[in-house]
Amino acid sequence: MHYNWIKQTNKRYLEELANRWHEFPVVSNAVNIMQRTEWVINKPVFDVLEACINNSYPLGKLPVNPEDIPLPPKPFDIATNKEAKTKWKREASNVYKERAKAKSKFIQVRQIQEEAKLFLEIGFWYSYQLDFRGRIYPKSPMLSPQSADYARALLKFRFGKPMATDEAFNNFAVAGAGLFGETDKEELSIRRQWVIDNADKIISTANNPLEDTFWCEADKPFSFLAWCIEYRDFANTDFDPKFITTLPIHSDCSNSGLQHYSAMMRDEVGGRATNLVPSNKPNDVYGIVAEKVIERLKQSTDPMAKKWLDYGIDRKICKKPVMCLPYSLTQYSCRQYIQDHVEKELVERNKQHDFGDDLFKSTHWLTGVVWKSINDVIVGAKDIMKFLKDVAKLVASENLPVAWTSPLGLPIFMSSYKKESKRVKTKMGDSIIKLSVSSETDEIDRRKVQQSICPNLIHQLDSSVLSLSVVKGSELGIDNFSLIHDSFGVLAPDSDKMSLALREAFCEIYSQDVLANWAMEMKQMLSEKNQKKFPPIPAKGNLDLEQVKKSVFFCV
Repeated sequence: MHYNWIKQTNKRYLEELANRWHEFPVVSNAVNIMQRTEWVINKPVFDVLEACINNSYPLGKLPVNPEDIPLPPKPFDIATNKEAKTKWKREASNVYKERAKAKSKFIQVRQIQEEAKLFLEIGFWYSYQLDFRGRIYPKSPMLSPQSADYARALLKFRFGKPMATDEAFNNFAVAGAGLFGETDKEELSIRRQWVIDNADKIISTANNPLEDTFWCEADKPFSFLAWCIEYRDFANTDFDPKFITTLPIHSDCSNSGLQHYSAMMRDEVGGRATNLVPSNKPNDVYGIVAEKVIERLKQSTDPMAKKWLDYGIDRKICKKPVMCLPYSLTQYSCRQYIQDHVEKELVERNKQHDFGDDLFKSTHWLTGVVWKSINDVIVGAKDIMKFLKDVAKLVASENLPVAWTSPLGLPIFMSSYKKESKRVKTKMGDSIIKLSVSSETDEIDRRKVQQSICPNLIHQLDSSVLSLSVVKGSELGIDNFSLIHDSFGVLAPDSDKMSLALREAFCEIYSQDVLANWAMEMKQMLSEKNQKKFPPIPAKGNLDLEQVKKSVFFCV
């Protein structure tokens, strides 16, 4: 089957790429290397998933059958009590919304279950595609290494390697503790000790996952279950170093978006917060912002501040806003993320609050505090984001698409054209049908360009680091890869090699002045008039990127 290896509808762009393969060999090599990985279905995990689906066991954060979500009981006096009726309607409305969300997710789980059945007895491979930023995606939209937790846990490598060294087992143990989540902000020795302390629970839940549901307490339950089963199998050999492990374990970067901004700006404060420099414990930028929020709340005389302090502010409520900041987070989105988090906690943890019925008003107030606190902590990123948007605005003002070259030589073409809609009225039988048809115009959508430049540039840099890391990792002897943009999955015996490849790739990418190169390409596109309006590049700090190679928590 033929398909374009880059997902793009612009034919001229695709034709140009076809003639420029030789300019970005690292990218094409990375895709080919990833496509050589052979996969199999993790049968024990599949059995658990199937039992949960077929018997409606609500385990492991699986999407629930919408039919199993009950409506709240109607008040006995609903016909005469207007207040009770209004309250019931509001609660019922929330249930209907929840059912609507659950329906598509439940269908997807069923589809993944059926897809996995097809490959229970055979090995298989994935074809990969790039998007226009160079991000690599498997062609399968359902069962893939980039799917939901329960789907990823169904996959393991066909061929493994022996758990031959203490370092391999240490990496394996750290990965397991990370999947559980309880000690993921602690130093590595504490995470390893957590595995030792909980070995009996780990083996028990692996032996009887439907009865001993310890695995369900994990942040990533099904992936943790897969890890528990692998640990149990290893333990059953008396930890024989000849044991062949086939389970991918992942190393995740510490907010990769902010890492890229800090690297571009040589921002020492941001670099420290995102673990670009060595430290004894991992720095937690989400926790740092949460501390700022608490500090502001304690200083406030507004009664709402006490309500939020009583409710409890932690890193989790700040995580999504901070995580999404590099991708053009707006204050509106910030409020929505906070409200979604609070609503989830109220349901899952039965948390108590004193906000009354108007949660919108309360989260809107807190958003202002969180927004200011983010600005206190992430100064360099805000400066560079403003610069990127100002430049993109200039380019769009000349009705030009924003186009540049990645550090690996891949041409990036960001076309954002306005759309126009036309109403079409037609007759079908005795009925009059009115349709709306949208089509692209030749006019650049300036607002969309400004909104999308930050996430697109960061995603392009993520993809550059990933592609170069894959090539370097392959040269070091790694032959199995499970990758999700800024999360690098390999076998435990290969984990140290992957860590080395990633650090070297990151430093090599930023040995160039990435921001200056981008700015130069943008400026060359502009008329002389707008070149004079070109904003100055924000001043850089003194961060030494060579420290990345010594930072244990850069990617764990």
